[in-house]
Amino acid sequence: MEFHGRIVLTSLLSIAVASIALQSARAGDKPAPAPAEPAAEEKIELDTWGDIEFGGRYFKDKPKELGSAWTTATINRPEAESIAKYEEYGNVPQGFYFERLTVGGQTKDAEYAAELRATDLGNNNQRYLFDWFITGTLSGTVTWDQIPHLHSTTAQSIWSGVGTTYLAAPRDANININTVPTTAAVASYIQNNTKTIRLGIDRDRFEADQRWTPTPNWEVRGTYFHERREGTQIAGTNWGGGGGPVLVQVPRPVADTTQNAKASGERSGEWAYGKYNVKLTGSISTFDNDYKSFTVENPFSEVWAANGATCASTFTAAANTPCSRISLMPSNEAYTGNMTAGIDLPFRSRFMNTVQYTAMRQNDPFQDPTVATGNTNTAITGITNAATSLNGEVNALLVNNVLNTRITDDLKSTLRYRYYDNDNQTPVRTWNWVSEDGAVGAVRQNFGYSYTKQNASGDLTYHVLKNASVGGSAGWERIDRDKREALRTDELIGKVYGDARWDDIGQLRASYQYSERRFDNYDPESWYKTLFPGGTGGNMNPWGMRKFDLADRDREKAMVLFTFDNIPHVPNLSLTPSFGLRNDNYLTDPTKILTDSAGNTTTEMGLLKDNSWNAGIEGSYSFGPGLTVSLAYVREEFDKDLVGSTTTQNSATGIIGATAANLYFSNMKEDVDTFIVGTNFVFNDRFDISASYSIALGKEDWTNKDIAGTTCAPTSTGANCAPWPTVNTTLQRIDAQARYKLDPELITQLGFEGDVFWKLKYSWDRSRVDNWQNDLVTPYMYLVDNTARNISMASYNPNYDIHAVSTSLNFKW
Repeated sequence: MEFHGRIVLTSLLSIAVASIALQSARAGDKPAPAPAEPAAEEKIELDTWGDIEFGGRYFKDKPKELGSAWTTATINRPEAESIAKYEEYGNVPQGFYFERLTVGGQTKDAEYAAELRATDLGNNNQRYLFDWFITGTLSGTVTWDQIPHLHSTTAQSIWSGVGTTYLAAPRDANININTVPTTAAVASYIQNNTKTIRLGIDRDRFEADQRWTPTPNWEVRGTYFHERREGTQIAGTNWGGGGGPVLVQVPRPVADTTQNAKASGERSGEWAYGKYNVKLTGSISTFDNDYKSFTVENPFSEVWAANGATCASTFTAAANTPCSRISLMPSNEAYTGNMTAGIDLPFRSRFMNTVQYTAMRQNDPFQDPTVATGNTNTAITGITNAATSLNGEVNALLVNNVLNTRITDDLKSTLRYRYYDNDNQTPVRTWNWVSEDGAVGAVRQNFGYSYTKQNASGDLTYHVLKNASVGGSAGWERIDRDKREALRTDELIGKVYGDARWDDIGQLRASYQYSERRFDNYDPESWYKTLFPGGTGGNMNPWGMRKFDLADRDREKAMVLFTFDNIPHVPNLSLTPSFGLRNDNYLTDPTKILTDSAGNTTTEMGLLKDNSWNAGIEGSYSFGPGLTVSLAYVREEFDKDLVGSTTTQNSATGIIGATAANLYFSNMKEDVDTFIVGTNFVFNDRFDISASYSIALGKEDWTNKDIAGTTCAPTSTGANCAPWPTVNTTLQRIDAQARYKLDPELITQLGFEGDVFWKLKYSWDRSRVDNWQNDLVTPYMYLVDNTARNISMASYNPNYDIHAVSTSLNFKW
C-alpha cells in the first residue's frame, strides 16, 4: 500500500507543480509598464519552441547500491542480485528526475537561431548540447556530457588506498610470517579484512565545433575535444615464491586526460567538366596519464613482520615477494595531416582521393622492474637494460582512391585502391625481463610491428529495370608484415548483389560474397628465435599453432532482406523477413605433420571454423484507427571448432610432439533467441497507451574432447580436457506507458501556449545469467586454490530483477 500510495502522491505533486508553473506563466502575462517603443528597424521578432519533462520514479525491491562483503568461506553470494549491470551507463535514481529540456528560438526570417538540448539533468549521465547558427555564414555546437561506466558494486578488496597509486595490505601475525600461510589462516585473514568497493569509470567530455562559410565556395572548421576519466578498474598481477606463482586481481587507479584539436579548410567550385572540392585538415591528439604506475603490497610476504614496513622499506631476498609495481598506460601524442579532394572528370566520371599522414610518439620513462616506490629488491640481479625510455615512433601513411563512372544511363562502375603503411620506427630493445617479481628471465627482444595493407576492387552495377539493379565486384587484399609468423597474406574477394522494388508492394535486397585468404610461408621457428635471440627462455604457443589472423581461410557472407510495405489483400500488414550468414572455414589441418629444423614434429593447430547465421522477421498490423500490434523474432547461432594443446613450446626442449596426451578438440556453440511484442492504442487525440515485452534467451555450450574424440569423464584426473556445463542467459523487459493530453482550453486559460501531457510509466527488467565460470568464483578463491593465495575480486554479478514506476509532466510549445 505504501508503494502504490507514493505513486499517487507523486502524481498529485506533479500536477501541483504544473499548476504553479502555469499560474506563474499566467501572472507573467499581466501587462507591465510599457517600455519605450524602439525604432522599427530595431524590432526583433522571435519564434520559440521547447520541450520539458520531469517527474518522479519509485522502485520495488531495488538491489543495494553497494553489495555486502563475504564473512564466511562460501561460494554463495551475500545477495543474489546487483545493481551494477542495470545502472552500467548511468544511475536510475528513485524520486524526482528531470528527463529532458529543449528550448530554442529563431528570428522570423530564420537568419539567426539557437537551441539548447539537455537530457538526464542533474544525473551522473547528464548531457547538454547547444547549437547556434547565422544562416549561410556561421554555425557551431558545444557539447558537455558525462558518460559513466559502472563495472561492479560487489567487488571485494582487502587493500586500503583504493583509487591511489599505493595499495596497502593489512598486517596479520598469522599471515606475515616466514612460512607459507595455511588455508585456515588465509580464510580468517580475508574474513576479517575484506570490504566491498565500487569499480567503474566516470568520463567528463567537452566538445566544441565551429564552422564558418564566408562565401559559398569556402568552409573553415575547427573542433576541440577534451575528455577526463577518473575511477578504478581491475588489473592483474602475480607474485612468485612460497609455493609457486600467485594470480591476483587488484583495483588499479584511473586518472587521465585526452585532448583532440582539429582545423580544416575546404574550397569547392566548378570547372569545365563539373564540380570539384579540396579539403585540408590538420589535427593533434594527446593522452596524458596522471599515474605512471601503481604499487601493491603482497599480504602474504614475511617482510611485513617488521612493524611499519612498506614497499619503500629496505629489504633483501624474501620467500614471498613483498611488492608488485605495475606500469600503466604511458602518455602519448599523435599528429595528423589530411588532404581530401574530389573532381568531376570527362565521360561522366568523378575521382575522389584522400592522402593522410599520421605521426605517433611516446617517450615516457620506463619503470624499473627491480624498484617498488623507492625500494630496490636486492634479490634481483643481472639486469642489463640500458634504455631508459621507449622513444616510440610510428608513422602511418594512408592513400585512398575512388573512381566512379557512369558508363551508360544504366551501367555504373566503381574502381577503388587503398594503400595503408604502418611504419614502426621504434628502436629494437634487448631486455632482461623479470619473472614473477622475483628473478631475471631470459633475454628477449622487444620491437615494434610494421605492416603494409593494400586493397583494390572494381564494381559494376546495372539497372536492368527502372526499379531493379544487379551488380558484382572483384577485390584483392594484401598485408605485408616485417615481423610475424607469416610475412605476407593475400585475399581474393568476389561479390554479387541485387536490389529490386515492386510497385507499392515491397523491396528485396540480397548479396553474396566469397573470399580466399592464403599466407605465403608460415615460419614460427624463425619468429621465436627473433623474440629470444639467446635461443632459450619463454614458453610460447605450440609451434604448430596457426593464429586466426594469419591462417589460410575461406569465407562466405550472405544477406537477404525483404520489406513488404503493402501486401495485396492485406493492406494493414507490413513484414520484413531477413537472413544473414558468415562462414569462416580455416584450412588448418590437425592431421598434417610439421617438422622443424632439428627434426622435431608436431601438427597444425588453431581455429578450424567460425560460423554464424541469423534469421528474423518483423511485422506490424493495424486493426483499424488507433490500434497497432507489432511482433519481431530473431534467431542467432555461432559455431566454432578449435584444436589446441595443453602444453607450450620451450626452445630448450624443442617442439612439443602432437600426441593424444596433449592435443584436444573443442566446439564452442552459442544460440540466442530474441522475441519482441508491442502494441499501441490511441483512444482519441488526447489519450493513448503503449506497451512492449521482450525476452532474449541465450545458451552457450563448450565441449572439450581429447584428440580421439572421447569426452572426458567429470572425475578424470590427468586428462587434458573436461566437460563444461551450459551457460544460460535470460534477459526480459516490460515497458508500458499511458499518456494523457490535458485539456487545451484549460491550458490556454492558465496562460500557457502549448501542449501539456501527463505520463504514467511502468518498467520491469530482469537479468539471469547461469555461468559456472563466475558462479564458482569466491572472493579470494580460498575454497578452490590449495595454497589459498590466488585472489579474485568477485566483481562480476549481472543479475537483477527491478520493477520501476514513474509519473511525469511534459510541456511542449
